[in-house]
Amino acid sequence: MELIINDVKLEGDLMDADFMEKFEQSMIKMRDTAQAKKRENFPTAAANYRAQCEVVNVCFDEIFGSGTADRLFHGKMNVMEHLKAIEKVSEWAASERKTLNDFTNRYTQRQQAATRQMQTAQFVSQQHGHGKGKRH
Repeated sequence: MELIINDVKLEGDLMDADFMEKFEQSMIKMRDTAQAKKRENFPTAAANYRAQCEVVNVCFDEIFGSGTADRLFHGKMNVMEHLKAIEKVSEWAASERKTLNDFTNRYTQRQQAATRQMQTAQFVSQQHGHGKGKRH
C-alpha cells in the first residue's frame, strides 16, 4: 500500500508478515524510547522537541528504509510535523487492520452460513428418512 506524508510517497505492505514484523518492532521501540525519554529532565523545551523528533526519525528509517526521515522532514526538527507524520502512520495501520478484520469477518460469516446450510440439509434429509438405512 501507498502512504503519502509531506508529499513523499512511502511504500509498505502491512499484510506482508516480514514488513509487519519490521513495522511492529519499530513502533514498539519508538513507544518504549519515547516513554523512557519522558522521564528524562531536558534542560530546555527545544532539547525535548529534538529528542522526540529523533525518536520519530529512527522509526521512519527503520520501517521505510534509511534516509526516509530526511526525505520527509528535510533535517527540520519540528515536533508537530513529526507527531503528525506518526499519527498518519498509525491511522494507516489502523485502516489496514480494519480492512483485514472486515474481510476475515465476511469470510467467517460465509463459512458459518455454509455450515448451517449443510447442517440444515442433513437434518431435513434425516427427517425424511434418507441416510437412516431404511429400506423402501
